[in-house]
Amino acid sequence: MKKVLALLLVTMMLASVVGCAGGDEGATQVSAPEDLKMATLLPSSPTDGGWGQTGASAINAAKEHFGCEAVIVEAGTADLMKTEAVNLAEEGFHIIIGHGGQYAAPFAEISGDYPNTYFFTAGGDIVTENQMPVEFMVEELTYIMGAMAANISESGVVGLTVGGEYPSYTKTSRGFELGAKATDPDIEVLFAVTQDSSDMNEAYEIAMAQIDAGADIIWTNANQASLGSIQAAKERGVYIFGMVQDQKAEAPDLVIASVVQDFNGFAIAIGERYLDGSLSGETIKIRAEVDTDSLYWAWNDAVKDTLPADIMGLYGELLPQIQSGEIYVPGETEGW
Repeated sequence: MKKVLALLLVTMMLASVVGCAGGDEGATQVSAPEDLKMATLLPSSPTDGGWGQTGASAINAAKEHFGCEAVIVEAGTADLMKTEAVNLAEEGFHIIIGHGGQYAAPFAEISGDYPNTYFFTAGGDIVTENQMPVEFMVEELTYIMGAMAANISESGVVGLTVGGEYPSYTKTSRGFELGAKATDPDIEVLFAVTQDSSDMNEAYEIAMAQIDAGADIIWTNANQASLGSIQAAKERGVYIFGMVQDQKAEAPDLVIASVVQDFNGFAIAIGERYLDGSLSGETIKIRAEVDTDSLYWAWNDAVKDTLPADIMGLYGELLPQIQSGEIYVPGETEGW
């Protein structure tokens, strides 16, 4: 029942945001769900315990739902993103998902050549009739994490690490920093970008260096590399916030909360919209407390219950102010 409700909610979201274009000549419809061909391109391993795994899970959920052909391809460089997408389009895939904003530019180079294929990117700002970005507004939640961190930190130093310089990465660390500095203008933010978002050792060394420099809160959004940051926090007994997946199982005594992005229902919903011919070019925005099964805050109650209630209450206090615009948190395509 929960899965059915989640699907209905996400499908309704798409209907209201994307709209209906059933009469467009460019809309393509296959004869039956089992004829559908979907693929996802991942920037990291499908078993990385983070971003890559969410993308793999989503396409597998669509495969199970439709009984369709579904393919996972690991493509982490711009050249691979483009060539693998071309290969899939040539093979007749109807939907190709690039699991990250970094896929937007490579897809834009080739999407116009394949009008009967729909290209989706998790982030990015390129919108055409058959290329659509999906914007998970996680920055609204990482702002709250930053505010909490500034209240919890005893050293006045926090460490942030992202897996690349794409806007879908940097908007999350930017949101965290804005939240922290709105709470404590003097807080020191140690920021780093990994050379390889799959390199757990690199993220481990970065987190260790940040902790040695005084950070007593660690936050990381860096695909598989995030597991290295969590390991460093565990070894040094430092609080950490989780990203992408609920990461409390990785450090049950130290993860305060996680921002969870669930693409499963979304992948199913776009498959259904393709089948009924109602896809059209539009940025699809997903927000916490609105699209609750796609983006949500996951507490680790074992840690939450040990921290001051007024600090933990910042989630309920700040989110309405952010979403109403009373507190401005810039999105993926906006400046500071």
